[in-house]
Amino acid sequence: MVEYFKTLSGRLNVYFLRHGESEGNNARIIQGRHDLPLSERGLQQAEAIADWLEDKHIEVVLSSPLKRATQTAEVVGQVLGLKDVHLHEGLNELDTGIFTGLTVPQIQKRFPEAWRSFQRSSWEGVPEAERISDLYNRAEDLWRDLGRLFAAGQSNLLCVTHSGILQWIIKATMAQRSWMPLVPMANCSISQFSLDNQVEADRPRYYFEWTHLNYQPVAGNEVNGNLFLDRSMGIEGKNQ
Repeated sequence: MVEYFKTLSGRLNVYFLRHGESEGNNARIIQGRHDLPLSERGLQQAEAIADWLEDKHIEVVLSSPLKRATQTAEVVGQVLGLKDVHLHEGLNELDTGIFTGLTVPQIQKRFPEAWRSFQRSSWEGVPEAERISDLYNRAEDLWRDLGRLFAAGQSNLLCVTHSGILQWIIKATMAQRSWMPLVPMANCSISQFSLDNQVEADRPRYYFEWTHLNYQPVAGNEVNGNLFLDRSMGIEGKNQ
């Protein structure tokens, strides 16, 4: 999608927020599309990250339709004064197929061959799981919709989503179709996409960057306001 981003003009910030801890995270199950709500800790995380986002001038909140994401988005939106949360299928978690709703020990016992295939090929090797082509296409469609919001004048967007699909949202920006590398993402961590395309002395300048903020808003029962800069990736070009 590098060429697509060259068609956008100006500055854009999209904050991708992984949902707070869910009851499924707490039970250590593979959730996928299994629709479970936030845990009490997850609600605390959402409230804490909302405070961090208050000065980011968010104009639109979009969310996956799954409960753990919509609850996170609603908590954040209320703090930001944005009551409308726009659901987007492109932010939905990847379908984890026959592993959905199971713990790793349960998977290893019930589906030993599929588990071995998963070790070799990740979700591509799991029966009924979402395939790379579908994930990639879904991510591209999302970016086109975000580009339309940007063209309409909204330059600071918040997307509440899941760690599985977010890997592909990141990869699509760099035309990367392999399963690796993966970016570790904690509950309520933020991955920020920043675009800054400018014309300088009649010469186009194209630039975008990913910054992963491994935010841990709640440690135990206390709020921890630290941000940890994990990694940053950028693509820049002139006269291309």
